[in-house]
Amino acid sequence: MKGLLYKDIVVLRKQISTLLVFVLVYGGFCVAGVFDFSIIGVLIAVFGLTIPMSSVALDDTSHWDRYAAATPAGRKGIVAGKYLFTLLVILVSGLAGTAIMLVFSVVGLTESPFQELIVVTASCASVTLLLDAVLLPFMLKYGAEKARLISMITFVVIFGSIVLLGGLASNGASIPHLPDWLVTALPVVFGLISVGGFALSFAVSLGIYNRKEF
Repeated sequence: MKGLLYKDIVVLRKQISTLLVFVLVYGGFCVAGVFDFSIIGVLIAVFGLTIPMSSVALDDTSHWDRYAAATPAGRKGIVAGKYLFTLLVILVSGLAGTAIMLVFSVVGLTESPFQELIVVTASCASVTLLLDAVLLPFMLKYGAEKARLISMITFVVIFGSIVLLGGLASNGASIPHLPDWLVTALPVVFGLISVGGFALSFAVSLGIYNRKEF
């Protein structure tokens, strides 16, 4: 499984490096006032979704999965490698985003408290983890190309709901307010849901992949 993980890192190192450059570029835009600093958190979500999908797409194109299934790692190793790679991408992008925000906060380039920036980064990482938990079983079953449609539908549903709620709130619609204790605990609760969903997704993907015919 370590070999499969290393393969993904080596094959996608150029794409990962390019995306990290994008973080620095958008960080510069934030300093210039073009974007809010929360855009760094959005980039974390983009990395966590696009890089694992690219990994599956490359495997589909080269028919790597057929070869890897015959190695000692087996089908379980393939699935575990993809999930571990996804976690690694989210972790690295989250740490990179946090480091950039910390620098901006220390040198006084943003008035937002560093704790608030950390919450934004952690929230985006949790959302990405949950989205990957939904998408990875589809990617491993149907391939990256078919899973792109599912990912677009998921994005439309989630962000459409956010825009709809925002529009209702701005128009003075009555939206139920959550209790203060629930608002305070919501980041932790959502994080636990994301981790639990990711673990459940791994079990589902393993079952799917064990029955997959190449």
